Amino acid sequence: MKHPAKRHIPSVVNLNTFETIARRGSVTAAADELGLSQGAVSKQLLDLESFLGTTLFERNNARLALSDEGAAYLARIRPLLDQLEAATVATSGAAQRMREVRFSVPNTFGLLWVMPRLSGFAAAHPQIRIHMANHIGIISLRDAGLDAAVVFAEDGLDDDSAELLHSVRTLPVASRDLVPGRLPLSAARIAALPLLHHTTAPTSWASYLRDLDARIELPLPGGTQYNLVTFALKAAEAGLGAALVPDYACADSLRDGRVVQLNRPSLPSRRGYYLICRRERIDAPAVRALCDWLRARRTEPADASVPA
Repeated sequence: MKHPAKRHIPSVVNLNTFETIARRGSVTAAADELGLSQGAVSKQLLDLESFLGTTLFERNNARLALSDEGAAYLARIRPLLDQLEAATVATSGAAQRMREVRFSVPNTFGLLWVMPRLSGFAAAHPQIRIHMANHIGIISLRDAGLDAAVVFAEDGLDDDSAELLHSVRTLPVASRDLVPGRLPLSAARIAALPLLHHTTAPTSWASYLRDLDARIELPLPGGTQYNLVTFALKAAEAGLGAALVPDYACADSLRDGRVVQLNRPSLPSRRGYYLICRRERIDAPAVRALCDWLRARRTEPADASVPA
């Protein structure tokens, strides 16, 4: 029987066979469980008994009963086998963890920008599993048990790992039915439309129109408020008003003609979506692969399709 040099330890395979025979009560039942022949199981038991120099079972016809020495030995090695199994599973789990990424994204950006880019990642890295979650606002990777996340920030992030993934520029859009005339519209003409507001950015229309024309008169007319960008966009498509939405959110609607762009995008700023990684996991192969993939697919702010 093979056993480690310099350690008086029998083969783990033989120990497992011994425990199985004791639990099942016969060589035949143990062989069925282990997927081995009865001869192989009997040999492993004999090898173990030879190594120990004692008899572990008393043979009574076809039935095996533990000897006193066998019962005492089983009581001592069974918990050790359990510990060895637990340690092995834990280590195997750590290896599996190296092939997993726990990743969180903001709702709308995750749905419209991140998710379309993950199909290519999945094809290129079939061995990596991504556990997706969503969040609102700034998030603590450690507290949330995350490896990486995309977060929105108005003016950058005080985080060494933070890297701008997508700089947001907002576009004024509306249904062509609402604005049948010539484009682009002046700031005054846009201000006269029913304006759809985002609850988390209530002054966005005022800021945009003032940047477009410093002479614009404020306050602006009131309008319906939506708490999700996608709601405001769908309302604009339905002709309910003009919406000021991020470039990534309205790209498909513009391409398909469901809305038209009323004037140029908002001015560039540090507003955008930042990729952050947990320091302890930043060099893990799966995390690095995902972050590299997303970085490679960063886009510059959308180009204006309507002249200023």
